[in-house]
Amino acid sequence: MQGWIKLHRKILSWSWYHDNNTFRLFIHILLSANHKDKKWNEIDIKKGSFITGRKKLSLETGLTEQIIRTSLSKLKSTNEITIKSSNKYSIISIVNYKLYQGINQQTTQQITNNQPTDNQQITTTKKVKKVKNENNKEIYRKFDHLEMTIIEFDKLNKTYSKGQIDNILDSIENHRDNKKYKSLNLTALNWLKRNNNNNGSLNGLPPLV
Repeated sequence: MQGWIKLHRKILSWSWYHDNNTFRLFIHILLSANHKDKKWNEIDIKKGSFITGRKKLSLETGLTEQIIRTSLSKLKSTNEITIKSSNKYSIISIVNYKLYQGINQQTTQQITNNQPTDNQQITTTKKVKKVKNENNKEIYRKFDHLEMTIIEFDKLNKTYSKGQIDNILDSIENHRDNKKYKSLNLTALNWLKRNNNNNGSLNGLPPLV
């Protein structure tokens, strides 16, 4: 592959910048996305999109399929990407690809003008407030039938670090029985308390809530 991608310094304040796995995967997605519209087996693949799968991404990045799944979920939750899947492949699309990967004067000026605003892809978690549930509440994390609002996250963040919360949410998402949980916030709180009591080693599981 030839060519290059743009990477603005504002990515230093991006919510997933310190999440090594998610950051690594997103850079790989930026590098893999089509820079112009293409066809594959008579399927239109738009600029900023590409065809792939978890196994292929795992081979290309060296990350496990479970990590790929978790990181893709994170990128979807903050509206960095969309994914259309079939039983054979997935099409990953970068939401704002044309905005910050454009190469003409007009696009460059548009990026510069929008840097101070909070509607850019590269922003802090508390500023990403695009995803809302049916009650119009801002969502911090969502998977399967569970979700955590920004307000719930902020309350947990008063006691626990963002890294601790994200690690617990990853563990809940990947747990085989997470469909039994009714509240992501209460479950995360229970897991965080148990993890804290065990000095960072989560032994056993808290009650289902």
